[in-house]
Amino acid sequence: MPPAKGKPALSTSRDLVPVGPREVFAKNLSRRDENGNKPLTARALVLRNGKYGARGTGELMAMGRMSGREKLDLLSEDLIERSKTAIGTPFRLERCINIADSQLAANLDEINDLQDPDLFYNKIKAEVEARTPQTPSKSVSDLLRNASYVASIVAARIHNAYMLASAWRLVGDTLRELSEAGVQDTTVKTYLGKNANIRAKYLVLYDIVNIVAQAGQSKFALLATTAPHYSQYFKRFEDSETGELEYVFDWAYLKDMHKSFIDSIIVELCLPQSPLPRQILFQILHEAIEESPREAKRFPQAVWDAVGDLSVIVQLQEYLESPLLGAEGDAWKKQPREMPEEYEDWVDAQIFSEKASKMYANFKDTIYPLEKTKFAYVLDNMWKFVNLSYKEVCGKDIDSLWQLEDVKQMAPQWHAFYVAGSKRRGSGDESDDDDMPGLLPVKSKGKASGKNPPRLAITNGDGESDASMPSLQTVSDSSDEDESDDEGDYDDYSDDDDHKTESESGYDTDDEDALRDMLREAMDAAMATPDFFDPKSAALEFDELTEDRKGNPFLKLLGSLRGRMFSSNPTLRTTDRTEPRRPYASGKSRKTTIEDVVDEDDASTSTAKKKKKKPRKKKRPATAASTQETLAEQPAPQSPTVHGAPASPGKKKTTPRPTQNPLHNPSINTSINSSATTLPHLSTTSLPLPQSAQSAHKYMRTEGLVTKLKEKVKSRPESNSLELIPEKKGFFSRFKKDKTAEEEEGKNGSKFSYFSKLSKKTATYMHQLLQTSEDEKKGLAPMKWENFLKVMREMGFSYDPSTAGSSVRFDPPDRRDKPITFHKPHPDPTLHPVMLKEFSKKLKRYYGWSEEDFYKATQ
Repeated sequence: MPPAKGKPALSTSRDLVPVGPREVFAKNLSRRDENGNKPLTARALVLRNGKYGARGTGELMAMGRMSGREKLDLLSEDLIERSKTAIGTPFRLERCINIADSQLAANLDEINDLQDPDLFYNKIKAEVEARTPQTPSKSVSDLLRNASYVASIVAARIHNAYMLASAWRLVGDTLRELSEAGVQDTTVKTYLGKNANIRAKYLVLYDIVNIVAQAGQSKFALLATTAPHYSQYFKRFEDSETGELEYVFDWAYLKDMHKSFIDSIIVELCLPQSPLPRQILFQILHEAIEESPREAKRFPQAVWDAVGDLSVIVQLQEYLESPLLGAEGDAWKKQPREMPEEYEDWVDAQIFSEKASKMYANFKDTIYPLEKTKFAYVLDNMWKFVNLSYKEVCGKDIDSLWQLEDVKQMAPQWHAFYVAGSKRRGSGDESDDDDMPGLLPVKSKGKASGKNPPRLAITNGDGESDASMPSLQTVSDSSDEDESDDEGDYDDYSDDDDHKTESESGYDTDDEDALRDMLREAMDAAMATPDFFDPKSAALEFDELTEDRKGNPFLKLLGSLRGRMFSSNPTLRTTDRTEPRRPYASGKSRKTTIEDVVDEDDASTSTAKKKKKKPRKKKRPATAASTQETLAEQPAPQSPTVHGAPASPGKKKTTPRPTQNPLHNPSINTSINSSATTLPHLSTTSLPLPQSAQSAHKYMRTEGLVTKLKEKVKSRPESNSLELIPEKKGFFSRFKKDKTAEEEEGKNGSKFSYFSKLSKKTATYMHQLLQTSEDEKKGLAPMKWENFLKVMREMGFSYDPSTAGSSVRFDPPDRRDKPITFHKPHPDPTLHPVMLKEFSKKLKRYYGWSEEDFYKATQ
C-alpha cells in the first residue's frame, strides 16, 4: 500500500529558475532590447559610439535618432573590416554545381511554362502588371488591350529566359570540367597555384558568374522601378548621345531614402557601381527582414522573386571568391585572360536574339486578345512566328541559337528509397500530423527565440523540479491548421510600433528641422555646380565640397548616388558590342506571313490534293549522267516539321546558307527516293533508285579493275581506340541512370516507398498537389506554403532558407536526382490554384510523380 501523500510544505526559497513565456501569442514577444532598440540598431549604436566617442561628433550626432542610411553605412563598414580578417565562406564544388543546375532548370521551366497554354496567360498578365507602374488613369485591363505593348513584353521575357538558361548551362559545364580535372574543395587553392590552365578556366568562370550577377541586378532594378513603394526613388533620363532611356535616382526623395534603412539597401542594390559589396548588402537585408518582417510586405511578388534569384547568384559568388582571397588571389584576378569560344557564342546569341525580339509585330495580332493564348493552337502559332523571326535574323531557330535543344526536355527520374530509420516525427500515425515541423527551422508560435535570455521565476523549494510548465501556445499549436489560414508569416512577430515604418516614426520636430536644414544646404551646393545634374559629366567642385563638409550626410549621399544609372530596356544584355563576330548574310528577304505558319496538316492536305492530278509525261532523251547532275542540283531534303531548320550547332558556329520557303517552292522538299509522280520531269528508266556515292578506289576494287593496291601505313591509332577517350560530361551526366541497375528495379520502385509512408493528412495534400480524382477540393482551393513544405519534407527533400527573397531550392534525398527551385508566394504565403498547378507540373516533369503511381503506393 503506497504511503499517504502529505501536504507539501510552504517554501521559503528565493532561487530563480527559467520558465516559459506567459504570452499566448508569439507576436507579443518583443525583439527589442532593454533600451527599446532592435538588434541591428543596437549594434549600429555601439559601432557609432566606438567610432565617434560616447556622444559622437558633428552635426549628424545632434539628432536623437539614427537614420537608416547611417545605420547601413556603419553596419556595412564593420562587416567589410571583419571580412578582411575572418575566415570566408569555404569553397564547395558540389554546392556550386547544384546552384548552377537548379538555376538552369528553373529557366528551362520558365521556357516550358511560356509554351504551356494553361500557364502562359497568367504569367504574361502578371508580367504586364509588374513591368508597368500602376496609375489611377491606367489599369491593367487597359494595358492588356495594347497589343504591341503586350507583345513586346512577351518577346523580352522569352529572350531573358533563354539568355539566362544558356548562361547557367555554360557555368555548370565549366564547373563540371573543373571537377573532371581533379579540383576538390580542399585542393582548389593548390590547383590554382600550380596549374595555369585550371587557373585560367577558374578565372573565366569567376568572370562569367559576375556577368550573370550583373544581368540579375539589372532585372531586379528594372522591376523595382515599377514597384508601388520603390518607384518613387527613380526617374527616367534620356542619354543625349545614344538617345536611350535610363533610370537615375530622383533627388526629390533623397530625405525619405536617407531615413529608411531597408529603402537605403534596395536603392544600393538597384544602382550599379555600388561601393558596398553585394554579399554585404544581402546579408544586412536578410537580417533586416528577420527583425522587421512587416517591411517585407513592401515587395511585390515579382520584385521578391528577383531578390531571391539575385541572392542565389551572390551565394555562388561567395563560394567562388573564397579561393581568391589574399594577395595571391588579387594578383590572379589582375592577370589577362581570353574568354572561351563558348562565351563569345553566347554574346553573339544576345545580339541576334535582341534583334529578333524587336520583331514582335509579327505575332502581336496572333495573341490579341491575350485570352486567346489559352488555346494550344494559338500559342503554337505564336512560337512559329518567333522561330521564323529568329531564322530571318540568324538562320537558326531559337533553341539552336542558344544551344538548348538537347537540354530543353529532361527525362523525369527519382532514385531515392525510403529508409525506415530516417522516419521523421509526424510522418507516421495520424495523431501527430499537426506536430510535424516544416523543412526549415521555423520558429513556432509561442516558443521563445533562442537569442533571448530565458525568464526566471521563484521556485517552490529545493526539492521541486525545475522543469517549467509548457507554454499555452504549445497547446494552441496542436489545433487544426486550417483554422488559421488567414494568418501570414509576417504576423507572427510584431512590436507595438511595427505598424509604422522606420521612416514614419522616431523623429521629433527638432530632428525634422535639422534634417531639413542639412538637405537645403546640400541641394543649394548641388544647384551651384552646373554639371551636377548631368550624370555623365564630372563635378569636381561638388566632390571637393563634399570633402570639406563631412558632417552633412546629404552631401555625402549626393556624391555617392550621382552618375549611377541603369538601362530601362527590359531585354537583358551584358555586352557593348552591337554586331556579332560573324553576321548572318541572308540571301533573300523573307517577310513572315500567315502562310508561313500554316499547320502541317493543312500543308499535307494541300500536297495530297495536288498529287491527285496526274502529270503529263513528256518523252525526251535522258542519260544516267545527266540525271545524276540534275539530282545533284536539288538541295538536301528538309524536315517536314520545321521549315529550314539548321543543323545542331557545335562549338564553332558557321554561317548557314539561306533556304527558301518550302511553301513557295514545293520541289525543294522532294526526296530523291520519292516516287516518279513527285518528279514528273525526270526519267527513271535507266536509273536505279537505291544508290550511294563511293570513291574511285572502292569502285575499281569492287569491279575487279585493280588487282593490288598499295596499302597505306597508318601512323594514327585505329578507330576503335577512340572508345577509350572519356566522354565530356554535360548537364545530364550526373543524372544519367545506370541501365543495368535501373532495369532490375521493379515497378514499385523508389518513388512508391515514399508515397506509401506519407501520413494521412500529408496524403490529402499530395492528392491536392497532384490534382487526383480523390482531391476533395477539385483543384479549386489554395494550399498553404507550410502544407507544401510538409509534403516535400516527407518526400525526403531539404533546403537552406538562409538566402533573401523568395527563391527556394529543394534538394532531393538522392544526389543523382535534379534539384528543383520554387518561388515562395509573397507577401501572402498561399499557393493559389494557378501557382499550385504550376508546382504540380514541375514535380511531374522532374520526378515523374503521377496519379497512378500514388494510387498504387497507397493501396
